[in-house]
Amino acid sequence: MNLSIIKQIVILRRKSLIALAVFFIVTLALQLFLNFYQIPRLEKLRAAWSQQAEIDGRGAALQSRETLYKNGLVDLAKFRERIYLKSNFARFISELYDLAAKNNLELTSITYKPLLNTEEQLLDYKLAVAVSGKYPQLKRFIYDLGSASNILVIDSISLASTDTSADTVQLQIQITSYFRKEGQ
Repeated sequence: MNLSIIKQIVILRRKSLIALAVFFIVTLALQLFLNFYQIPRLEKLRAAWSQQAEIDGRGAALQSRETLYKNGLVDLAKFRERIYLKSNFARFISELYDLAAKNNLELTSITYKPLLNTEEQLLDYKLAVAVSGKYPQLKRFIYDLGSASNILVIDSISLASTDTSADTVQLQIQITSYFRKEGQ
C-alpha cells in the first residue's frame, strides 16, 4: 500500500477515525479501571465480608450453654406473649372480619374446631375461612393474615371462580391459630 493512499483515507474519514480512537481510549480506560481498581477492591470487600460472617457464626458457638439457655427462655417467653388467651378468640375472629373489610372482601363463612395440644398446653383452633373478592384484594388479605398479631399457620389455600363473567374469586383458606389456656 502506498503512503499517499493512507493519507487520503485519513483525510476523507477523519471524523470516523477520531470517533474510533475516542471509543478505543474510553474502552481502554474502563478496562484499566476495572482491572486495577474495581476487581481488587471487590475481592478485598468479599474477603472482609466472609471473615465477618465467620466471626458472627462462631459468636453463637462461643456463648456458654447457660447463656444460650437463658436467651432461649427469653425468646420462648416473647413467643408465648404473642399467643392470645383463649378468652380472646372472639377478638381474633373480629380481626379476621376487620382484615376482610380492610381489603374490601366479603367474608362469607368461618368454621372452627378446637383441639387440645397436651404437649404444649395450647389450644389449636383449625379454622376454615371463606372470602370472596378480586384477586389482588385476596392477595393483600393473605399478606395481612400472615402479619396478624396472633400466632397462626396457613395450612392450605384454594381458589375458585364463582362467576365466569365477573372477576370475583372465592378463596377458601385453612388456618391453625394457637391460644393459651386461662391462667398460663
